[in-house]
Amino acid sequence: MVFNRSLLAKAALGPAAGAVLMAFMAAGAIPAYQMYSVGLAAVYTVVVLSVGLLAGWSGIWSVGHPAFFAIGAYFAAYGSGHDWTLEAVILGAVATGAALGAFLGYAGARFSVLYIALLTLAFTTVTLELVNRWSSVTGGDQGVPVIQLRSALGVGTVVGGGTDAQYLAVGAAAVVLALAVPAAASGLRMRLVAAKSHPLAARTIGIAPEAQSSLSFAVSAACTSFAGVLLGLITGFVSPDPFSLAFGISLIAACVLGGVGTVLGAVAGGVYLTWNPSLSSAVGLPQPVVQGLVLVAVLLFLPGGLVPFLAKPARSVLRRVQRRPDAPRPTTADVPADLLPLRSPSEAAGGGPVLLRLEHLSVGYGGLKAIEDASLSLRQNEILAVIGPNGAGKTTLLNVLSGLTGNGRVSGSADFAGRPLLKARATARRRLGIGRTFQHAEVFSELTVAENVLCTRRRITARDRAEVARLLHSVGLADVADRSPAELPFGLQKRLDLARAMAEAPRLLILDEPFGGLDAAERALLAQHIRRLHADGTAVLVIDHVLDDLFSVAHRVLAFDFGRTIGEGTPDTVLQDPEVRSSYLGTVDGRERLPARGGDRSMIRLHGVGHAYGGVVALRGVDLDVRQGMVLGVAGANGAGKSTLAAILHGSLEPAHGDRETGGVVRTSLAPEGRALFKTLSLRENLEVAAYAAGLTGGPLRERLEETVQWLPPRLRDRLSASAATLSGGEQQMLAIARALIVRPDVLIVDEPALGLAPALVDEVYDRLARLGHDGLTVVLLEQLLSRAMSVCHEVAVLHDGVVAAHGRPDDAAFAALAEAAYFDGGVTAAGTRADTARASQVN
Repeated sequence: MVFNRSLLAKAALGPAAGAVLMAFMAAGAIPAYQMYSVGLAAVYTVVVLSVGLLAGWSGIWSVGHPAFFAIGAYFAAYGSGHDWTLEAVILGAVATGAALGAFLGYAGARFSVLYIALLTLAFTTVTLELVNRWSSVTGGDQGVPVIQLRSALGVGTVVGGGTDAQYLAVGAAAVVLALAVPAAASGLRMRLVAAKSHPLAARTIGIAPEAQSSLSFAVSAACTSFAGVLLGLITGFVSPDPFSLAFGISLIAACVLGGVGTVLGAVAGGVYLTWNPSLSSAVGLPQPVVQGLVLVAVLLFLPGGLVPFLAKPARSVLRRVQRRPDAPRPTTADVPADLLPLRSPSEAAGGGPVLLRLEHLSVGYGGLKAIEDASLSLRQNEILAVIGPNGAGKTTLLNVLSGLTGNGRVSGSADFAGRPLLKARATARRRLGIGRTFQHAEVFSELTVAENVLCTRRRITARDRAEVARLLHSVGLADVADRSPAELPFGLQKRLDLARAMAEAPRLLILDEPFGGLDAAERALLAQHIRRLHADGTAVLVIDHVLDDLFSVAHRVLAFDFGRTIGEGTPDTVLQDPEVRSSYLGTVDGRERLPARGGDRSMIRLHGVGHAYGGVVALRGVDLDVRQGMVLGVAGANGAGKSTLAAILHGSLEPAHGDRETGGVVRTSLAPEGRALFKTLSLRENLEVAAYAAGLTGGPLRERLEETVQWLPPRLRDRLSASAATLSGGEQQMLAIARALIVRPDVLIVDEPALGLAPALVDEVYDRLARLGHDGLTVVLLEQLLSRAMSVCHEVAVLHDGVVAAHGRPDDAAFAALAEAAYFDGGVTAAGTRADTARASQVN
């Protein structure tokens, strides 16, 4: 923890306020009958702070803190009756609370927020029952007095119910608040928030969410037990009444009222708990009613809490005074000159000893083999690219290296720097020297840009902050270090993900689709960073579907398909391997294309359509005409923008740019990628849900259902009452298509129908789709394999990087060559050639 003047000044506010308050108390400025309330407010402040920070930093809502409160109070009562010292009582209460809290935190880390709340509820129930039954220690319902506790340090004796206990409570609360301020700026808080925000990403930087939950709960429980000791001393008598479950609910309400996870909010919550009885008496309503009304009002009008609401105007004024320029658009100029690449992979082939070796690696999930008997080696100072179509097993490979396979069964061997890798925990692999990025830039949204990188350190020193500042400067993020990741465009979030992976100089950097969603300038900048890492001696393993940018940085390329390695070579030669090429393009099986029965009527027409998701450009200037009775195929690699195009054609997604026009009233229906069935419902119920959504009921529904069922194969017609979860992948796909057909669409849109299916089932699904087109239905088929689209569809559009790179008829030999080139590199074909091809297809 680095202390600076600003932080020390903030930390000193608590003790200063406590000293002033105690001075007023000593001078008699506070009436004697209010002194007790002041001391009680101080005690409640400590409890609300411990509950609020646990919720705000760790995401754990506990209704078990009344039990820890009771533990501290009964420690005070028992110690006062057995001549314990004040320090011994505090130490015993804090240690007991911490041990029990650590257990609850670790046990609850595997569950959702609801189940953690139930776990703490059970803990409070058991504790209160123990208090009632262990009458020899607790006095049962009658309670037990707190007489006095002498200090072993010679401070004096604290008498239960006396004014000295009130002074002690105020002073203790001031100290706890002072400690909370630097804790809020510490690495501990950052790691707790990181584990809460994104547990999976946290593991890749060495943070174990279970350990963080256990630690945070232990600290919170210890503080609450300490507050319980103070409560026993202030009241002079301990009974079960103050520790009811209703008090647990009151604590949560006080946290929400003040502001969850804020230090000043804890003070406001403590004051509210203390004077809530007086407020209830003033308005003539029961306390639970007043508390409920206050909580509802806060949730409706001040959802962030009172203190954050009042702090907003101050922050707004501060931002006007210290206004920062908007985050710059990424360009190659963003990279400092001294950090540009020293050499490119083409100038220096990867070399050195073998750093990573995988042999006969297999990963299974149930009956699915995600990786089967795969082997690879990676040398130090080498950039290895792994390519393959969607579902080839690439991301599973990265998860194996990161230790994120979940319940997958992993076999084979993996050695990293001469050490076995598979038995190492995910959190330990960061220490071995493995860093990783994610496809969608999985940043910690509740931390600033700088904190996203700082949280990789357990203890943060001035040197750590200087190193992180240099790292952020190297990736062009120095000007936005204090901003939230949510304020940044996607390209800068990708840079942040890279910076976090680069922290602590890993020996191996794993990049998961780093070029996806970036524009040309951003991709060029990322390629420079990768080359720089290579020049500095870092081994890089990268997967991506943007092959031209990927090949520009790679020394060697390894091709995957169906979970196994199918080819290897240099970027210049790997795509010449027939098996590698067919894994992307597929192979034509000689299926006879059924003739179209349509006309020239345009069903859906797109003009200059573009769309982006939070800065991620999915489509750019797409022109497309879906004509009646045609089977239109849209082929493209994963990430080309096919699913976004499907949603826009369907009408469920409004394009950010351009126009979508229909030729009159056109009913569309979408069978989405992944099928999206209701697994717990039967086949019949899945169909009925779609019919209900279309407004069908009664007789029309039964008629439409009978008609749709006839489209299904016999083996599904006989199982309409079975759960959709019991179907095979191919059967689920046919059910998904049937569900889309039940509304009698004019245009059927099917997104990736072959995904995850065995070849025999793929043929069956495509035969049925081809028959629908032959019967006159307009079908739009979005497919990853180009050859499959060419063998079934009447027209094919090739989508590359969000752009229609080619559009024509499969029976045109010139178009077939053009389509293949456009599939791999949309920039190979001139724009004019694409336009000519598109016009030719319209004329034909």
